[in-house]
This record gives sequence, C-alpha cells and structure tokens, in this order.
Amino acid sequence: MQQPEDQLLADALGSINPGGKFASRFLRNDISEFDRELPLGFDPALERVRTMLFGVANGVHPELVAAATDRVTLRVLTRGGALNMNPVVITVNVTRGGERTTTLHVRAIAKEGLIKQRAGQKTAEWIAVLLDDATG
Repeated sequence: MQQPEDQLLADALGSINPGGKFASRFLRNDISEFDRELPLGFDPALERVRTMLFGVANGVHPELVAAATDRVTLRVLTRGGALNMNPVVITVNVTRGGERTTTLHVRAIAKEGLIKQRAGQKTAEWIAVLLDDATG
C-alpha cells in the first residue's frame, strides 16, 4: 500500500523524535514543484532520474509509485534543512514527450516548524541543479 506524502513525513519525523509523528499534524507543508524537459528518450531519461534519486537518497532505491507505458512516477525520502535533519519527500513524474524528449515534473515536500527552513524549496532547487548539470 502506498503512503501519502504526509504519512511518510510523519513516520520519518517520528523516527527522529517520538513526538514528531503527532506534531507533524500541526505543521504546514513546504512544497516546491517544477517541470523540466530533458533532451533524451524516455528510457535514458528514466534511468538518469533513477540514478539521480538514488544518489540524493544516499543509496536508497527510489520507490515505484505508478507505472504506465508513457509515464513512470518515482519517489524517495531524503533529508534537507538545517543539519539535514528535516525529512523531504521527492516525487518525480517521468513522461514520454516525443522520440527524443522526456518531460519531468518534480515535487519536493517537507514539514515546516517555527523556524522556516524551506527544506522542500531548497531540495527542489538542488534537484533542478542536478538535472541541469546532467543535461547540459
């Protein structure tokens, strides 16, 4: 059974601090999303995204959330924010664009406490840099 992002974040916060799972219900989400078009066919682009997520998640393989002929959704849980203590869920939709193009939709989400770390936004910006470096 697939867990929604909020449940993944609550479980991750609970593993850091026993009260974190309960407290996560009262924290707002910091969500950042962007789209990118890669000048690659679907299969090479999908492999590039898998490799990038594997590296971002410190060697944890991305979870396959959904798969179809022309679209695959992958998800990882990683860390961001101050001292990399804030869990961040990254979801990437890889969609076949054409013979030599693939469209990516990247979503990064983290919980925000009293101190605004913008872990979701900063993680999305980091992913954008990694994708730009990989294609450029």
